[in-house]
Amino acid sequence: MNQLNEQNPNPIFSILGSAVSQCPNYDSKLNYLLESRKIFLFNQVLQQQIQFIKDKNSLLNQQLIQPQKKQRRKANEISKIYKCTQCEKSYGSEASLNLHSKLKHPMIESESKTQIEHSFQI
Repeated sequence: MNQLNEQNPNPIFSILGSAVSQCPNYDSKLNYLLESRKIFLFNQVLQQQIQFIKDKNSLLNQQLIQPQKKQRRKANEISKIYKCTQCEKSYGSEASLNLHSKLKHPMIESESKTQIEHSFQI
């Protein structure tokens, strides 16, 4: 290699000569094609792992950005202070009690008219 450097004063040959001298020796016992395939497959696995981590990271970011759904209270956690006068069932809100009254205890027309008349009297 030194002969190349001496014969050609071109600086490219001097760079190539120093690079070749720094390369390890060729090992005839190694299958370089097999080694390159192993490295390629290893890189593929690493890229898949990186993509998996990126996907997981983006899902976590979306969960942080989007608010969680409100959790419903369980029946035993609700304080039931509104009681039906006719069947003594208790409810957590006045609206639930009114709905129960309309569905389970419908008033007869004559009763409803008298109730309306009493409510407008002063």
